Amino acid sequence: MKLRVIRDDLQYAALLEQAKELAISDPSPDSEEAERLAIISVLLEKYEEERFKLETPDPIDAILYRLAELGLKQKDFATIVGSRSRASEILARKRGLTIEMIRAIHEHLKIPAELLIAHPRDRDVDPEDLDWSKFPVREMKKRGWLDSDLAQGKTGEDLIRSFFARTSAHHAPVLLRKTLTGVQNEESRYAIYAWVARVLVRARDLRKVDVRYVQGSITDEFLRQIAKLSRSPDGPLLAREFLAMKGVTLVVEPHLPKTRLDGAAILDDGAPVIGLTLRYDRVDYFWFTLMHELIHVQRHLGRQHATFVDQDEMSNDEEKELEANIYAAEAFIPRQIWKSSDAYRTRKHEAVIQLADTLMIHPAIVAGRIQRETSNYRILKELSGVSGIGKLFQVSTQGDEE
Repeated sequence: MKLRVIRDDLQYAALLEQAKELAISDPSPDSEEAERLAIISVLLEKYEEERFKLETPDPIDAILYRLAELGLKQKDFATIVGSRSRASEILARKRGLTIEMIRAIHEHLKIPAELLIAHPRDRDVDPEDLDWSKFPVREMKKRGWLDSDLAQGKTGEDLIRSFFARTSAHHAPVLLRKTLTGVQNEESRYAIYAWVARVLVRARDLRKVDVRYVQGSITDEFLRQIAKLSRSPDGPLLAREFLAMKGVTLVVEPHLPKTRLDGAAILDDGAPVIGLTLRYDRVDYFWFTLMHELIHVQRHLGRQHATFVDQDEMSNDEEKELEANIYAAEAFIPRQIWKSSDAYRTRKHEAVIQLADTLMIHPAIVAGRIQRETSNYRILKELSGVSGIGKLFQVSTQGDEE
Protein backbone atom coordinates (compact mmCIF):
# COMPACT_ATOMS: atom_id res chain seq x y z
CA MET A 1 0.00 0.00 0.00
CA LYS A 2 1.42 3.37 -1.09
CA LEU A 3 1.90 5.85 1.75
CA ARG A 4 0.28 9.29 1.43
CA VAL A 5 -0.07 12.45 3.50
CA ILE A 6 -2.74 11.93 6.20
CA ARG A 7 -5.86 13.98 5.45
CA ASP A 8 -8.32 12.95 8.17
CA ASP A 9 -8.77 11.03 11.42
CA LEU A 10 -9.77 7.80 9.65
CA GLN A 11 -6.51 7.70 7.71
CA TYR A 12 -4.66 8.56 10.91
CA ALA A 13 -6.27 5.66 12.78
CA ALA A 14 -5.47 3.21 9.97
CA LEU A 15 -1.81 4.23 9.81
CA LEU A 16 -1.53 4.19 13.60
CA GLU A 17 -2.70 0.57 13.58
CA GLN A 18 -0.11 -0.27 10.91
CA ALA A 19 2.60 1.37 13.00
CA LYS A 20 1.63 -0.70 16.03
CA GLU A 21 1.73 -3.96 14.04
CA LEU A 22 5.11 -3.11 12.52
CA ALA A 23 6.54 -2.12 15.90
CA ILE A 24 5.36 -5.40 17.44
CA SER A 25 7.02 -7.37 14.61
CA ASP A 26 10.35 -5.67 15.53
CA PRO A 27 11.77 -5.48 11.95
CA SER A 28 15.52 -5.47 11.37
CA PRO A 29 16.98 -1.97 10.86
CA ASP A 30 17.79 -2.44 7.15
CA SER A 31 14.50 -4.08 6.14
CA GLU A 32 11.68 -2.57 4.04
CA GLU A 33 9.38 -2.93 7.06
CA ALA A 34 11.70 -0.76 9.17
CA GLU A 35 11.82 1.86 6.43
CA ARG A 36 8.03 1.79 6.17
CA LEU A 37 7.68 2.17 9.94
CA ALA A 38 9.99 5.19 9.89
CA ILE A 39 7.97 6.88 7.13
CA ILE A 40 4.66 6.14 8.90
CA SER A 41 6.07 7.61 12.11
CA VAL A 42 6.95 10.85 10.30
CA LEU A 43 3.47 11.05 8.74
CA LEU A 44 1.80 10.41 12.10
CA GLU A 45 3.93 13.00 13.85
CA LYS A 46 3.20 15.62 11.19
CA TYR A 47 -0.55 15.03 11.41
CA GLU A 48 -0.50 15.10 15.21
CA GLU A 49 1.32 18.45 15.19
CA GLU A 50 -1.40 19.99 13.03
CA ARG A 51 -4.42 18.17 14.45
CA PHE A 52 -3.63 18.33 18.14
CA LYS A 53 -1.60 21.53 18.44
CA LEU A 54 -1.80 23.20 21.85
CA GLU A 55 -3.50 26.59 22.00
CA THR A 56 -1.91 29.57 23.73
CA PRO A 57 -3.47 29.91 27.19
CA ASP A 58 -6.10 32.62 27.43
CA PRO A 59 -4.80 35.67 29.39
CA ILE A 60 -8.06 36.19 31.32
CA ASP A 61 -8.14 32.51 32.28
CA ALA A 62 -4.53 32.86 33.44
CA ILE A 63 -5.41 35.87 35.60
CA LEU A 64 -8.41 34.10 37.15
CA TYR A 65 -6.35 30.98 37.82
CA ARG A 66 -3.52 32.98 39.41
CA LEU A 67 -5.91 34.99 41.59
CA ALA A 68 -7.48 31.76 42.86
CA GLU A 69 -4.07 30.18 43.39
CA LEU A 70 -2.95 33.13 45.52
CA GLY A 71 -6.26 33.35 47.37
CA LEU A 72 -6.95 36.83 46.00
CA LYS A 73 -10.35 38.38 45.27
CA GLN A 74 -11.57 40.73 42.54
CA LYS A 75 -11.04 43.68 44.90
CA ASP A 76 -7.36 42.71 45.13
CA PHE A 77 -7.13 42.65 41.35
CA ALA A 78 -8.77 46.10 41.32
CA THR A 79 -5.83 47.54 43.25
CA ILE A 80 -3.50 46.18 40.56
CA VAL A 81 -5.36 47.62 37.54
CA GLY A 82 -6.56 50.83 39.17
CA SER A 83 -10.28 50.54 39.94
CA ARG A 84 -13.09 48.07 40.69
CA SER A 85 -15.01 48.91 37.52
CA ARG A 86 -11.89 48.37 35.40
CA ALA A 87 -11.19 45.03 37.11
CA SER A 88 -14.78 43.90 36.55
CA GLU A 89 -14.70 44.82 32.85
CA ILE A 90 -11.34 43.09 32.29
CA LEU A 91 -12.41 39.84 33.95
CA ALA A 92 -15.71 39.94 32.02
CA ARG A 93 -13.70 40.36 28.78
CA LYS A 94 -15.29 43.73 28.07
CA ARG A 95 -12.02 45.69 28.28
CA GLY A 96 -8.59 44.96 26.86
CA LEU A 97 -5.33 45.16 28.76
CA THR A 98 -3.14 48.24 28.29
CA ILE A 99 0.66 48.11 28.39
CA GLU A 100 0.59 49.65 31.88
CA MET A 101 -1.88 47.03 33.10
CA ILE A 102 0.20 44.20 31.63
CA ARG A 103 3.28 45.50 33.45
CA ALA A 104 1.38 45.77 36.75
CA ILE A 105 -0.19 42.30 36.43
CA HIS A 106 3.16 40.77 35.48
CA GLU A 107 4.81 42.42 38.49
CA HIS A 108 2.14 41.55 41.08
CA LEU A 109 0.85 38.18 39.82
CA LYS A 110 4.04 36.93 38.11
CA ILE A 111 2.18 35.96 34.95
CA PRO A 112 4.50 35.92 31.88
CA ALA A 113 4.08 39.08 29.79
CA GLU A 114 3.96 37.09 26.53
CA LEU A 115 0.88 35.28 27.82
CA LEU A 116 -0.83 38.53 28.85
CA ILE A 117 -0.41 40.11 25.42
CA ALA A 118 -2.18 37.18 23.71
CA HIS A 119 -5.70 37.99 22.53
CA PRO A 120 -8.43 36.60 24.82
CA ARG A 121 -10.42 33.80 23.20
CA ASP A 122 -14.08 34.43 22.48
CA ARG A 123 -16.33 33.16 25.22
CA ASP A 124 -19.98 32.21 25.15
CA VAL A 125 -22.46 34.84 26.25
CA ASP A 126 -25.39 33.46 28.23
CA PRO A 127 -28.59 34.86 26.63
CA GLU A 128 -30.24 34.81 30.04
CA ASP A 129 -27.72 37.40 31.24
CA LEU A 130 -28.74 39.87 28.53
CA ASP A 131 -30.92 42.91 29.16
CA TRP A 132 -33.49 42.38 26.42
CA SER A 133 -34.87 45.89 26.88
CA LYS A 134 -31.62 47.30 25.43
CA PHE A 135 -32.30 45.95 21.94
CA PRO A 136 -33.54 48.71 19.56
CA VAL A 137 -37.00 47.17 19.08
CA ARG A 138 -38.62 50.36 17.76
CA GLU A 139 -35.96 50.85 15.07
CA MET A 140 -36.05 47.16 14.14
CA LYS A 141 -39.85 47.36 13.72
CA LYS A 142 -39.47 50.50 11.63
CA ARG A 143 -37.08 48.70 9.28
CA GLY A 144 -39.33 45.68 8.93
CA TRP A 145 -36.90 43.30 10.63
CA LEU A 146 -39.50 41.97 13.07
CA ASP A 147 -42.43 39.81 12.00
CA SER A 148 -45.46 42.11 12.18
CA ASP A 149 -47.82 39.11 12.19
CA LEU A 150 -46.33 38.02 15.52
CA ALA A 151 -46.29 41.47 17.09
CA GLN A 152 -49.86 41.34 18.40
CA GLY A 153 -49.79 40.73 22.14
CA LYS A 154 -46.04 40.03 22.16
CA THR A 155 -43.51 41.70 24.42
CA GLY A 156 -40.34 43.28 23.07
CA GLU A 157 -38.34 40.37 24.49
CA ASP A 158 -40.59 37.84 22.72
CA LEU A 159 -40.13 39.64 19.40
CA ILE A 160 -36.34 39.83 19.79
CA ARG A 161 -36.07 36.16 20.77
CA SER A 162 -38.13 35.20 17.71
CA PHE A 163 -35.94 37.40 15.54
CA PHE A 164 -32.73 35.75 16.75
CA ALA A 165 -34.25 32.29 16.43
CA ARG A 166 -34.29 32.89 12.66
CA THR A 167 -30.48 32.90 12.70
CA SER A 168 -30.43 29.31 14.01
CA ALA A 169 -31.72 26.10 12.52
CA HIS A 170 -32.33 24.94 16.07
CA HIS A 171 -34.60 27.90 16.96
CA ALA A 172 -32.31 29.17 19.69
CA PRO A 173 -30.46 32.51 19.83
CA VAL A 174 -27.13 30.92 18.96
CA LEU A 175 -25.67 34.19 17.70
CA LEU A 176 -26.04 35.70 21.16
CA ARG A 177 -23.73 33.05 22.56
CA LYS A 178 -20.75 34.46 20.69
CA THR A 179 -18.54 37.37 21.58
CA LEU A 180 -18.22 39.85 18.73
CA THR A 181 -14.52 40.62 18.29
CA GLY A 182 -14.14 44.37 17.85
CA VAL A 183 -17.09 45.61 19.91
CA GLN A 184 -15.85 47.88 22.66
CA ASN A 185 -18.78 50.21 23.28
CA GLU A 186 -21.14 48.38 25.64
CA GLU A 187 -24.01 50.73 24.77
CA SER A 188 -23.90 49.75 21.09
CA ARG A 189 -23.43 46.01 21.68
CA TYR A 190 -27.14 45.14 21.56
CA ALA A 191 -27.75 47.09 18.37
CA ILE A 192 -24.72 45.41 16.78
CA TYR A 193 -25.98 41.95 17.75
CA ALA A 194 -29.25 42.83 16.02
CA TRP A 195 -27.46 44.13 12.91
CA VAL A 196 -25.25 41.04 12.65
CA ALA A 197 -28.31 38.79 12.98
CA ARG A 198 -30.07 40.73 10.23
CA VAL A 199 -27.02 40.32 7.97
CA LEU A 200 -27.01 36.56 8.62
CA VAL A 201 -30.72 36.23 7.81
CA ARG A 202 -30.23 38.08 4.51
CA ALA A 203 -27.02 36.17 3.71
CA ARG A 204 -28.82 32.85 3.97
CA ASP A 205 -31.41 34.07 1.49
CA LEU A 206 -28.69 35.21 -0.94
CA ARG A 207 -26.22 32.34 -0.55
CA LYS A 208 -25.58 30.06 -3.53
CA VAL A 209 -26.43 26.63 -2.11
CA ASP A 210 -24.33 24.80 -4.71
CA VAL A 211 -21.09 26.63 -3.84
CA ARG A 212 -19.05 25.78 -0.75
CA TYR A 213 -16.31 28.01 0.60
CA VAL A 214 -12.85 26.42 0.49
CA GLN A 215 -10.33 27.59 3.08
CA GLY A 216 -7.44 29.30 1.32
CA SER A 217 -9.39 30.19 -1.83
CA ILE A 218 -9.20 33.94 -1.09
CA THR A 219 -5.68 34.35 -2.44
CA ASP A 220 -3.68 37.56 -2.87
CA GLU A 221 -4.23 37.28 -6.62
CA PHE A 222 -8.00 37.03 -6.10
CA LEU A 223 -7.88 40.16 -3.92
CA ARG A 224 -6.08 42.01 -6.72
CA GLN A 225 -8.82 40.95 -9.14
CA ILE A 226 -11.43 42.32 -6.74
CA ALA A 227 -9.47 45.60 -6.54
CA LYS A 228 -9.56 45.99 -10.33
CA LEU A 229 -13.36 45.71 -10.32
CA SER A 230 -13.40 49.16 -8.71
CA ARG A 231 -12.84 50.66 -12.18
CA SER A 232 -16.30 49.60 -13.32
CA PRO A 233 -19.45 51.59 -12.47
CA ASP A 234 -21.05 48.24 -11.61
CA GLY A 235 -17.93 47.06 -9.80
CA PRO A 236 -19.59 46.62 -6.38
CA LEU A 237 -22.23 44.32 -7.86
CA LEU A 238 -19.59 42.42 -9.83
CA ALA A 239 -17.59 42.01 -6.63
CA ARG A 240 -20.64 40.51 -4.93
CA GLU A 241 -20.93 37.96 -7.76
CA PHE A 242 -17.19 37.15 -7.72
CA LEU A 243 -17.33 36.55 -3.98
CA ALA A 244 -20.45 34.40 -4.30
CA MET A 245 -18.55 32.15 -6.72
CA LYS A 246 -16.03 31.57 -3.90
CA GLY A 247 -18.75 30.84 -1.34
CA VAL A 248 -18.49 34.26 0.33
CA THR A 249 -21.77 36.18 0.70
CA LEU A 250 -21.78 39.99 0.62
CA VAL A 251 -24.66 41.83 2.29
CA VAL A 252 -25.12 45.61 2.40
CA GLU A 253 -27.25 46.59 5.40
CA PRO A 254 -27.29 50.17 6.80
CA HIS A 255 -26.05 50.54 10.37
CA LEU A 256 -28.38 51.08 13.31
CA PRO A 257 -28.29 54.48 15.06
CA LYS A 258 -25.34 55.24 17.36
CA THR A 259 -23.35 52.15 16.36
CA ARG A 260 -20.91 53.93 13.99
CA LEU A 261 -20.50 50.55 12.34
CA ASP A 262 -18.52 50.07 9.12
CA GLY A 263 -18.80 46.35 8.50
CA ALA A 264 -18.24 42.83 9.73
CA ALA A 265 -16.77 39.49 8.70
CA ILE A 266 -18.76 36.54 10.02
CA LEU A 267 -18.24 32.79 9.82
CA ASP A 268 -21.70 31.20 9.49
CA ASP A 269 -21.40 27.42 9.81
CA GLY A 270 -18.18 27.46 7.79
CA ALA A 271 -19.43 29.96 5.20
CA PRO A 272 -17.96 33.50 5.33
CA VAL A 273 -20.37 36.42 5.29
CA ILE A 274 -19.31 40.04 4.81
CA GLY A 275 -21.67 42.76 5.98
CA LEU A 276 -21.16 46.40 4.95
CA THR A 277 -23.12 49.42 6.18
CA LEU A 278 -22.09 52.09 3.63
CA ARG A 279 -21.93 54.53 6.52
CA TYR A 280 -20.18 56.82 4.06
CA ASP A 281 -21.41 56.56 0.48
CA ARG A 282 -17.98 57.05 -1.10
CA VAL A 283 -16.13 54.92 -3.63
CA ASP A 284 -12.89 54.69 -1.65
CA TYR A 285 -14.76 53.92 1.61
CA PHE A 286 -16.75 51.05 0.06
CA TRP A 287 -13.75 49.38 -1.55
CA PHE A 288 -11.37 49.78 1.37
CA THR A 289 -13.96 48.48 3.87
CA LEU A 290 -14.76 45.52 1.62
CA MET A 291 -11.06 44.68 1.26
CA HIS A 292 -10.52 45.09 5.02
CA GLU A 293 -13.26 42.52 5.72
CA LEU A 294 -11.86 40.21 3.03
CA ILE A 295 -8.50 40.26 4.82
CA HIS A 296 -10.33 39.15 7.97
CA VAL A 297 -11.85 36.28 5.95
CA GLN A 298 -8.50 35.37 4.42
CA ARG A 299 -6.37 35.59 7.56
CA HIS A 300 -8.42 35.76 10.75
CA LEU A 301 -11.82 34.09 10.64
CA GLY A 302 -11.90 30.72 12.36
CA ARG A 303 -13.09 28.72 15.33
CA GLN A 304 -11.59 31.13 17.87
CA HIS A 305 -12.72 34.28 16.05
CA ALA A 306 -16.06 33.68 14.31
CA THR A 307 -17.11 37.33 13.98
CA PHE A 308 -15.08 40.51 13.44
CA VAL A 309 -17.01 43.77 13.84
CA ASP A 310 -15.45 47.03 12.66
CA GLN A 311 -16.57 50.26 14.31
CA ASP A 312 -15.26 53.81 14.14
CA GLU A 313 -13.41 53.15 17.41
CA MET A 314 -10.24 51.43 18.62
CA SER A 315 -10.75 47.68 18.35
CA ASN A 316 -10.09 45.31 21.21
CA ASP A 317 -7.95 43.33 18.77
CA GLU A 318 -5.69 46.11 17.57
CA GLU A 319 -3.12 43.75 16.01
CA LYS A 320 -5.58 42.05 13.66
CA GLU A 321 -7.25 45.34 12.72
CA LEU A 322 -3.90 46.90 11.89
CA GLU A 323 -2.99 43.83 9.82
CA ALA A 324 -6.31 44.05 7.96
CA ASN A 325 -5.68 47.72 7.17
CA ILE A 326 -2.12 47.09 5.96
CA TYR A 327 -3.00 44.16 3.70
CA ALA A 328 -6.12 45.91 2.36
CA ALA A 329 -4.02 48.91 1.31
CA GLU A 330 -1.43 46.55 -0.21
CA ALA A 331 -4.08 44.75 -2.30
CA PHE A 332 -4.95 48.03 -4.05
CA ILE A 333 -1.53 49.71 -4.18
CA PRO A 334 1.59 47.67 -3.34
CA ARG A 335 3.80 49.64 -0.95
CA GLN A 336 6.85 49.59 -3.22
CA ILE A 337 4.84 51.09 -6.10
CA TRP A 338 3.17 53.59 -3.77
CA LYS A 339 6.38 54.96 -2.28
CA SER A 340 7.96 55.50 -5.70
CA SER A 341 4.88 57.04 -7.35
CA ASP A 342 4.32 60.68 -8.31
CA ALA A 343 0.92 60.47 -6.58
CA TYR A 344 2.66 59.79 -3.25
CA ARG A 345 5.23 62.55 -3.75
CA THR A 346 3.18 65.34 -5.35
CA ARG A 347 -0.45 64.53 -4.38
CA LYS A 348 -1.51 66.08 -7.68
CA HIS A 349 -4.75 65.26 -9.49
CA GLU A 350 -2.96 64.16 -12.68
CA ALA A 351 -0.56 61.91 -10.76
CA VAL A 352 -3.47 60.23 -8.98
CA ILE A 353 -5.18 59.50 -12.30
CA GLN A 354 -1.95 58.15 -13.79
CA LEU A 355 -1.31 55.74 -10.91
CA ALA A 356 -4.94 54.57 -10.92
CA ASP A 357 -4.70 53.86 -14.66
CA THR A 358 -1.46 51.94 -14.19
CA LEU A 359 -2.92 49.74 -11.44
CA MET A 360 -6.36 49.55 -13.12
CA ILE A 361 -8.19 50.74 -10.00
CA HIS A 362 -10.58 53.63 -9.34
CA PRO A 363 -8.84 57.01 -8.81
CA ALA A 364 -10.88 57.53 -5.63
CA ILE A 365 -8.91 54.72 -3.98
CA VAL A 366 -5.61 56.50 -4.64
CA ALA A 367 -7.09 59.82 -3.49
CA GLY A 368 -8.51 58.19 -0.37
CA ARG A 369 -5.12 56.75 0.54
CA ILE A 370 -3.52 60.18 0.29
CA GLN A 371 -6.28 61.66 2.45
CA ARG A 372 -5.87 58.99 5.13
CA GLU A 373 -2.08 59.13 5.22
CA THR A 374 -2.04 62.94 5.43
CA SER A 375 -5.16 63.18 7.64
CA ASN A 376 -6.34 65.84 5.21
CA TYR A 377 -9.77 65.03 3.80
CA ARG A 378 -10.12 68.38 2.05
CA ILE A 379 -7.59 67.60 -0.68
CA LEU A 380 -8.61 65.70 -3.83
CA LYS A 381 -12.28 65.80 -2.79
CA GLU A 382 -13.26 65.96 -6.45
CA LEU A 383 -11.94 62.39 -6.79
CA SER A 384 -13.49 60.86 -3.67
CA GLY A 385 -16.91 62.44 -3.39
CA VAL A 386 -20.37 60.82 -3.12
CA SER A 387 -20.53 57.61 -5.12
CA GLY A 388 -24.13 56.42 -5.35
CA ILE A 389 -23.07 52.88 -4.41
CA GLY A 390 -26.07 52.72 -2.07
CA LYS A 391 -28.36 52.98 -5.10
CA LEU A 392 -26.62 50.01 -6.72
CA PHE A 393 -27.56 47.87 -3.72
CA GLN A 394 -30.96 49.57 -3.41
CA VAL A 395 -30.34 50.72 0.15
CA SER A 396 -30.64 54.15 1.74
CA THR A 397 -27.35 55.33 3.24
CA GLN A 398 -27.56 57.38 6.39
CA GLY A 399 -24.23 59.16 6.56
CA ASP A 400 -22.48 59.57 9.87
CA GLU A 401 -24.93 61.73 11.73
CA GLU A 402 -25.89 58.91 14.09
